[in-house]
Amino acid sequence: MARPDGGTTIIRFTKIVLAGLVALWGLFGLAGNLLKLDAAFAMVRATTSMPGFEPGTAPPWATDSALIAGLGVALIVLGKLLPAVLCSIGALRMTSARNQAPEDWQRSKSLAIAGCGLAAAGLFLGWTVIGEFIFMMFRDPGLVQAADAAFRYGGFILLIGIFIAQRE
Repeated sequence: MARPDGGTTIIRFTKIVLAGLVALWGLFGLAGNLLKLDAAFAMVRATTSMPGFEPGTAPPWATDSALIAGLGVALIVLGKLLPAVLCSIGALRMTSARNQAPEDWQRSKSLAIAGCGLAAAGLFLGWTVIGEFIFMMFRDPGLVQAADAAFRYGGFILLIGIFIAQRE
């Protein structure tokens, strides 16, 4: 088995670091949500109550239900926990395979790629489909900023996942 050359080694190292950074994004986000659980509930409730509408004009699905807020927070927590775990394990597997043959290296990336994909899918589902499409966050300027941040995170993470998935 031939060892990777210098250029390939640098690319592999970069992919390992990026997978680790996505894991850190998930872990920091998870810690922030868990340490400020009341703020996470408040954000979800602010979204589901649809404050961008004049009083009495919101659609019938507008709600400040604690159950719905709890489900939203659970989705957010899982949307950070699962990608963090997958990307962490993926980065460790990639580190172990960094000097292996191309086929072995490619296989080692699968969990990191899945973690990136899951993070991007969670951000898209949570913020775009549920937040913006169903609860029309775009009608409230304060909520738009949160959706913009989620779009940035999702874009970066998806690009990282695509880069990791590419063969050297």
